[in-house]
Amino acid sequence: MRNFLRRYYSFLILFTGCSVEPVFAQDLNKTTDTVQGADTVYIADYKHLLTARFFLLYQDASLVLNPGSSDEIIYSPNVSGRIGIAGFYKWFGLGISMGNAIFKRNTDKYGNTSVLDLRVNAYGSSVAAELYLQNLKGFYIRNPEDPQGDYYKIPDMRIFSLGFTGYYIYNHKRFSIRSAFIQNERQKKSAGSFILRPTFLYYKVTSDSGIIPPELAFSYAVNPHFLIQGGDFYSFGLAPGYAYTLVFLKKFYVNAAAFPGVLWQHYNYEADQQLFSSAAFTFTLSWRAAAGYNTDRFYIGASIASGFDKIPGWAGKSTFYYDIAQMRFWIGTRFNWFKKKK
Repeated sequence: MRNFLRRYYSFLILFTGCSVEPVFAQDLNKTTDTVQGADTVYIADYKHLLTARFFLLYQDASLVLNPGSSDEIIYSPNVSGRIGIAGFYKWFGLGISMGNAIFKRNTDKYGNTSVLDLRVNAYGSSVAAELYLQNLKGFYIRNPEDPQGDYYKIPDMRIFSLGFTGYYIYNHKRFSIRSAFIQNERQKKSAGSFILRPTFLYYKVTSDSGIIPPELAFSYAVNPHFLIQGGDFYSFGLAPGYAYTLVFLKKFYVNAAAFPGVLWQHYNYEADQQLFSSAAFTFTLSWRAAAGYNTDRFYIGASIASGFDKIPGWAGKSTFYYDIAQMRFWIGTRFNWFKKKK
Protein backbone atom coordinates (compact mmCIF):
# COMPACT_ATOMS: atom_id res chain seq x y z
CA MET A 1 0.00 0.00 0.00
CA ARG A 2 2.86 2.38 0.79
CA ASN A 3 4.38 1.89 -2.65
CA PHE A 4 0.99 2.32 -4.27
CA LEU A 5 0.44 5.66 -2.54
CA ARG A 6 3.95 6.80 -3.28
CA ARG A 7 3.70 6.13 -6.98
CA TYR A 8 0.19 7.20 -7.81
CA TYR A 9 -0.75 10.14 -5.61
CA SER A 10 0.30 13.74 -5.11
CA PHE A 11 -0.64 16.33 -2.55
CA LEU A 12 -1.43 19.98 -3.10
CA ILE A 13 -2.13 21.96 0.09
CA LEU A 14 -3.34 25.51 -0.33
CA PHE A 15 -4.36 27.76 2.55
CA THR A 16 -4.61 31.43 3.32
CA GLY A 17 -1.26 33.06 2.66
CA CYS A 18 0.74 29.92 1.88
CA SER A 19 0.51 26.55 0.16
CA VAL A 20 2.69 23.45 0.02
CA GLU A 21 2.61 21.06 -2.90
CA PRO A 22 4.16 17.56 -2.71
CA VAL A 23 3.58 15.67 -5.98
CA PHE A 24 3.88 11.92 -6.62
CA ALA A 25 3.88 11.25 -10.36
CA GLN A 26 5.64 7.93 -10.97
CA ASP A 27 3.99 4.75 -12.19
CA LEU A 28 2.98 1.78 -10.07
CA ASN A 29 4.97 -1.14 -11.47
CA LYS A 30 7.73 0.30 -13.66
CA THR A 31 10.42 2.88 -13.12
CA THR A 32 10.39 4.60 -16.53
CA ASP A 33 7.99 5.07 -19.40
CA THR A 34 10.48 3.38 -21.74
CA VAL A 35 10.21 0.16 -19.73
CA GLN A 36 6.49 0.63 -19.44
CA GLY A 37 6.09 0.57 -23.21
CA ALA A 38 5.40 4.22 -24.03
CA ASP A 39 6.22 5.21 -27.58
CA THR A 40 9.38 7.33 -27.29
CA VAL A 41 8.68 8.79 -30.73
CA TYR A 42 5.74 10.58 -29.09
CA ILE A 43 6.85 11.08 -25.47
CA ALA A 44 10.18 12.25 -23.99
CA ASP A 45 10.85 11.36 -20.35
CA TYR A 46 12.61 13.84 -18.00
CA LYS A 47 11.83 12.31 -14.61
CA HIS A 48 15.56 11.64 -14.06
CA LEU A 49 16.13 15.42 -14.13
CA LEU A 50 15.11 18.06 -11.62
CA THR A 51 12.19 19.93 -13.20
CA ALA A 52 11.89 23.33 -11.48
CA ARG A 53 9.41 26.14 -12.05
CA PHE A 54 8.23 29.54 -10.93
CA PHE A 55 4.46 29.98 -11.18
CA LEU A 56 1.48 32.27 -10.65
CA LEU A 57 -1.74 30.66 -9.38
CA TYR A 58 -5.28 31.99 -9.35
CA GLN A 59 -8.32 30.09 -8.09
CA ASP A 60 -11.95 31.08 -7.98
CA ALA A 61 -15.34 29.62 -7.12
CA SER A 62 -18.62 31.06 -8.34
CA LEU A 63 -22.16 30.25 -7.31
CA VAL A 64 -24.87 31.31 -9.76
CA LEU A 65 -28.46 31.34 -8.56
CA ASN A 66 -31.55 31.86 -10.66
CA PRO A 67 -34.31 32.32 -8.07
CA GLY A 68 -37.22 31.54 -10.34
CA SER A 69 -36.76 34.65 -12.51
CA SER A 70 -34.91 35.53 -15.69
CA ASP A 71 -32.16 37.40 -13.81
CA GLU A 72 -29.23 35.54 -12.28
CA ILE A 73 -27.46 36.33 -9.01
CA ILE A 74 -23.71 35.64 -9.13
CA TYR A 75 -21.77 35.12 -5.89
CA SER A 76 -17.96 35.30 -5.74
CA PRO A 77 -15.32 35.23 -2.98
CA ASN A 78 -12.67 37.91 -2.67
CA VAL A 79 -9.65 35.72 -3.44
CA SER A 80 -6.21 36.80 -4.59
CA GLY A 81 -3.52 35.29 -6.78
CA ARG A 82 -0.46 33.48 -5.44
CA ILE A 83 3.15 33.22 -6.55
CA GLY A 84 5.32 30.20 -5.90
CA ILE A 85 8.09 27.80 -6.85
CA ALA A 86 7.99 24.03 -7.41
CA GLY A 87 10.30 21.18 -8.34
CA PHE A 88 9.81 17.59 -9.56
CA TYR A 89 12.26 14.70 -9.49
CA LYS A 90 11.36 11.09 -10.31
CA TRP A 91 8.29 10.21 -8.24
CA PHE A 92 8.38 13.25 -5.97
CA GLY A 93 7.69 16.97 -6.31
CA LEU A 94 7.39 19.85 -3.89
CA GLY A 95 6.12 23.41 -4.29
CA ILE A 96 5.17 26.35 -2.14
CA SER A 97 3.08 29.41 -3.01
CA MET A 98 2.16 32.52 -1.05
CA GLY A 99 -0.40 35.29 -1.34
CA ASN A 100 0.83 38.54 -2.82
CA ALA A 101 -0.30 42.09 -2.08
CA ILE A 102 -0.14 42.93 -5.80
CA PHE A 103 -3.12 40.65 -6.45
CA LYS A 104 -5.07 41.64 -3.34
CA ARG A 105 -8.42 43.28 -4.05
CA ASN A 106 -9.99 46.04 -1.97
CA THR A 107 -11.80 44.55 1.04
CA ASP A 108 -14.02 47.63 1.43
CA LYS A 109 -15.35 47.07 -2.07
CA TYR A 110 -15.40 43.27 -2.29
CA GLY A 111 -15.53 42.23 1.35
CA ASN A 112 -13.16 39.85 3.08
CA THR A 113 -12.92 36.10 2.35
CA SER A 114 -11.20 33.50 4.50
CA VAL A 115 -9.88 30.54 2.51
CA LEU A 116 -8.93 26.96 3.27
CA ASP A 117 -8.00 24.93 0.18
CA LEU A 118 -6.56 21.42 0.27
CA ARG A 119 -5.81 19.56 -2.98
CA VAL A 120 -4.48 16.09 -3.74
CA ASN A 121 -3.47 15.49 -7.37
CA ALA A 122 -2.07 12.41 -9.11
CA TYR A 123 -0.67 12.20 -12.64
CA GLY A 124 0.21 8.69 -13.73
CA SER A 125 0.58 7.62 -17.35
CA SER A 126 -2.75 5.80 -17.67
CA VAL A 127 -4.50 6.98 -14.48
CA ALA A 128 -4.87 10.47 -13.02
CA ALA A 129 -6.89 11.72 -10.07
CA GLU A 130 -7.74 15.01 -8.40
CA LEU A 131 -9.20 15.51 -4.92
CA TYR A 132 -9.92 18.84 -3.30
CA LEU A 133 -11.43 20.23 -0.13
CA GLN A 134 -12.31 23.91 -0.02
CA ASN A 135 -13.88 26.15 2.61
CA LEU A 136 -14.69 29.77 1.71
CA LYS A 137 -16.34 32.28 4.05
CA GLY A 138 -17.32 35.78 2.97
CA PHE A 139 -18.86 36.49 -0.46
CA TYR A 140 -19.99 39.45 -2.48
CA ILE A 141 -22.66 39.54 -5.19
CA ARG A 142 -20.93 40.33 -8.46
CA ASN A 143 -24.20 40.84 -10.29
CA PRO A 144 -26.48 42.69 -9.75
CA GLU A 145 -25.12 45.72 -7.91
CA ASP A 146 -27.06 47.76 -5.37
CA PRO A 147 -28.76 51.06 -6.35
CA GLN A 148 -25.61 53.01 -5.41
CA GLY A 149 -23.48 50.88 -7.75
CA ASP A 150 -21.76 49.01 -4.91
CA TYR A 151 -21.57 45.26 -4.40
CA TYR A 152 -23.85 43.49 -1.95
CA LYS A 153 -21.67 41.73 0.63
CA ILE A 154 -22.61 38.63 2.66
CA PRO A 155 -19.81 38.19 5.23
CA ASP A 156 -21.34 35.15 6.94
CA MET A 157 -22.02 33.19 3.73
CA ARG A 158 -19.94 30.02 3.64
CA ILE A 159 -19.41 27.36 0.96
CA PHE A 160 -17.75 24.10 1.95
CA SER A 161 -17.01 21.78 -0.98
CA LEU A 162 -15.42 18.37 -1.40
CA GLY A 163 -14.78 16.88 -4.82
CA PHE A 164 -13.08 13.98 -6.56
CA THR A 165 -12.29 13.50 -10.25
CA GLY A 166 -10.62 10.48 -11.82
CA TYR A 167 -9.21 10.00 -15.32
CA TYR A 168 -8.51 6.80 -17.22
CA ILE A 169 -6.39 7.54 -20.31
CA TYR A 170 -6.75 4.94 -23.03
CA ASN A 171 -3.91 6.02 -25.34
CA HIS A 172 -1.33 6.61 -22.62
CA LYS A 173 1.51 5.12 -24.67
CA ARG A 174 1.36 8.04 -27.13
CA PHE A 175 -0.46 10.73 -25.17
CA SER A 176 1.03 12.27 -22.02
CA ILE A 177 -1.12 14.28 -19.61
CA ARG A 178 1.98 15.05 -17.53
CA SER A 179 3.67 16.86 -20.42
CA ALA A 180 0.89 19.47 -20.46
CA PHE A 181 0.57 20.12 -16.72
CA ILE A 182 3.71 19.19 -14.74
CA GLN A 183 6.33 19.05 -17.54
CA ASN A 184 8.39 16.09 -16.35
CA GLU A 185 7.57 14.65 -19.78
CA ARG A 186 7.32 16.27 -23.22
CA GLN A 187 4.88 15.51 -26.02
CA LYS A 188 7.10 15.22 -29.11
CA LYS A 189 4.36 14.56 -31.69
CA SER A 190 0.67 15.44 -31.74
CA ALA A 191 -1.57 12.83 -30.12
CA GLY A 192 -4.84 12.47 -28.27
CA SER A 193 -6.80 9.99 -26.20
CA PHE A 194 -10.31 9.12 -25.12
CA ILE A 195 -10.63 9.57 -21.35
CA LEU A 196 -13.18 8.16 -18.94
CA ARG A 197 -13.89 10.57 -16.09
CA PRO A 198 -15.88 9.64 -12.94
CA THR A 199 -16.72 12.53 -10.59
CA PHE A 200 -18.14 13.24 -7.16
CA LEU A 201 -19.00 16.65 -5.71
CA TYR A 202 -20.46 17.68 -2.38
CA TYR A 203 -20.96 21.24 -1.28
CA LYS A 204 -22.76 22.95 1.56
CA VAL A 205 -24.02 26.53 1.50
CA THR A 206 -24.85 28.32 4.76
CA SER A 207 -25.74 31.86 5.79
CA ASP A 208 -27.60 32.85 8.95
CA SER A 209 -28.93 35.98 7.29
CA GLY A 210 -29.87 34.22 4.04
CA ILE A 211 -27.94 34.37 0.78
CA ILE A 212 -30.30 36.88 -0.90
CA PRO A 213 -30.29 40.35 0.74
CA PRO A 214 -33.82 41.56 1.67
CA GLU A 215 -33.71 44.61 -0.65
CA LEU A 216 -32.60 42.40 -3.55
CA ALA A 217 -35.30 39.84 -2.76
CA PHE A 218 -37.88 42.64 -2.81
CA SER A 219 -36.73 44.08 -6.15
CA TYR A 220 -36.62 40.59 -7.70
CA ALA A 221 -39.99 39.66 -6.13
CA VAL A 222 -38.40 36.44 -4.88
CA ASN A 223 -40.77 33.80 -3.53
CA PRO A 224 -40.11 33.17 0.20
CA HIS A 225 -39.44 29.52 -0.66
CA PHE A 226 -36.35 30.65 -2.55
CA LEU A 227 -34.83 32.58 0.38
CA ILE A 228 -32.55 29.80 1.51
CA GLN A 229 -30.47 29.88 4.67
CA GLY A 230 -28.51 26.72 3.86
CA GLY A 231 -28.38 23.57 1.81
CA ASP A 232 -26.47 20.36 1.05
CA PHE A 233 -25.87 19.29 -2.53
CA TYR A 234 -24.48 15.93 -3.71
CA SER A 235 -23.68 14.80 -7.24
CA PHE A 236 -22.23 11.64 -8.80
CA GLY A 237 -21.40 11.50 -12.47
CA LEU A 238 -19.64 9.81 -15.34
CA ALA A 239 -18.28 11.79 -18.28
CA PRO A 240 -16.52 10.26 -21.29
CA GLY A 241 -14.30 12.84 -22.92
CA TYR A 242 -11.38 13.45 -25.20
CA ALA A 243 -8.03 15.23 -24.80
CA TYR A 244 -5.62 16.21 -27.54
CA THR A 245 -2.19 17.84 -27.62
CA LEU A 246 -1.22 19.62 -30.83
CA VAL A 247 2.54 19.99 -31.26
CA PHE A 248 3.77 22.52 -33.79
CA LEU A 249 7.12 24.07 -34.70
CA LYS A 250 8.60 21.08 -32.80
CA LYS A 251 8.54 22.71 -29.34
CA PHE A 252 5.19 24.52 -29.06
CA TYR A 253 2.03 22.77 -27.91
CA VAL A 254 -1.65 23.37 -27.25
CA ASN A 255 -3.64 20.92 -25.14
CA ALA A 256 -7.43 20.85 -24.78
CA ALA A 257 -9.88 18.44 -23.16
CA ALA A 258 -13.66 18.42 -22.77
CA PHE A 259 -15.86 16.14 -20.67
CA PRO A 260 -19.63 16.24 -21.23
CA GLY A 261 -21.57 13.90 -19.00
CA VAL A 262 -24.54 13.12 -16.82
CA LEU A 263 -24.85 13.67 -13.07
CA TRP A 264 -27.23 12.25 -10.52
CA GLN A 265 -27.82 14.96 -7.94
CA HIS A 266 -29.55 15.16 -4.62
CA TYR A 267 -30.14 18.25 -2.51
CA ASN A 268 -31.57 19.29 0.84
CA TYR A 269 -32.12 22.94 1.68
CA GLU A 270 -33.84 25.13 4.22
CA ALA A 271 -35.94 28.14 3.23
CA ASP A 272 -38.77 30.05 4.85
CA GLN A 273 -38.41 27.81 7.95
CA GLN A 274 -39.15 24.73 5.85
CA LEU A 275 -37.00 21.81 4.69
CA PHE A 276 -37.02 20.71 1.05
CA SER A 277 -35.42 17.70 -0.62
CA SER A 278 -35.28 16.32 -4.14
CA ALA A 279 -33.10 14.42 -6.65
CA ALA A 280 -32.68 14.52 -10.43
CA PHE A 281 -30.39 13.72 -13.34
CA THR A 282 -28.77 16.66 -15.09
CA PHE A 283 -26.07 17.55 -17.61
CA THR A 284 -22.53 18.52 -16.67
CA LEU A 285 -19.61 19.89 -18.64
CA SER A 286 -16.01 20.44 -17.61
CA TRP A 287 -12.98 21.37 -19.62
CA ARG A 288 -9.31 22.16 -19.30
CA ALA A 289 -6.64 23.56 -21.57
CA ALA A 290 -2.92 24.29 -21.57
CA ALA A 291 -0.44 25.86 -23.96
CA GLY A 292 3.26 26.50 -23.91
CA TYR A 293 6.78 26.08 -25.22
CA ASN A 294 8.66 22.97 -24.07
CA THR A 295 12.27 22.01 -24.83
CA ASP A 296 14.75 19.62 -23.24
CA ARG A 297 15.95 22.31 -20.82
CA PHE A 298 13.46 25.18 -20.75
CA TYR A 299 9.66 25.48 -20.69
CA ILE A 300 6.97 28.12 -20.28
CA GLY A 301 3.21 27.82 -20.33
CA ALA A 302 -0.23 28.36 -18.85
CA SER A 303 -3.26 26.23 -18.02
CA ILE A 304 -6.90 26.73 -17.09
CA ALA A 305 -9.43 24.24 -15.75
CA SER A 306 -13.12 24.82 -15.12
CA GLY A 307 -16.46 23.09 -14.94
CA PHE A 308 -19.96 23.59 -13.70
CA ASP A 309 -22.68 21.62 -11.98
CA LYS A 310 -26.20 22.66 -12.84
CA ILE A 311 -28.50 21.69 -9.99
CA PRO A 312 -32.22 21.82 -10.80
CA GLY A 313 -33.97 23.92 -8.20
CA TRP A 314 -37.11 23.50 -6.22
CA ALA A 315 -40.45 23.77 -8.05
CA GLY A 316 -38.54 23.40 -11.31
CA LYS A 317 -38.06 27.17 -11.57
CA SER A 318 -34.80 27.82 -9.78
CA THR A 319 -31.33 26.58 -10.67
CA PHE A 320 -27.87 26.52 -9.09
CA TYR A 321 -24.60 26.58 -11.01
CA TYR A 322 -21.45 25.90 -9.04
CA ASP A 323 -18.18 26.55 -10.87
CA ILE A 324 -14.62 26.08 -9.62
CA ALA A 325 -11.86 27.47 -11.84
CA GLN A 326 -8.07 27.42 -11.61
CA MET A 327 -5.48 29.23 -13.73
CA ARG A 328 -1.71 28.79 -13.68
CA PHE A 329 1.18 30.52 -15.45
CA TRP A 330 4.68 29.06 -15.19
CA ILE A 331 8.26 29.28 -16.39
CA GLY A 332 10.88 26.67 -15.60
CA THR A 333 13.95 24.68 -16.46
CA ARG A 334 15.41 21.18 -16.06
CA PHE A 335 18.93 20.28 -15.00
CA ASN A 336 20.85 17.28 -13.76
CA TRP A 337 21.16 18.45 -10.16
CA PHE A 338 21.56 14.93 -8.77
CA LYS A 339 24.17 13.70 -11.25
CA LYS A 340 26.61 11.41 -9.46
CA LYS A 341 30.16 12.60 -9.31
CA LYS A 342 32.69 10.34 -10.94
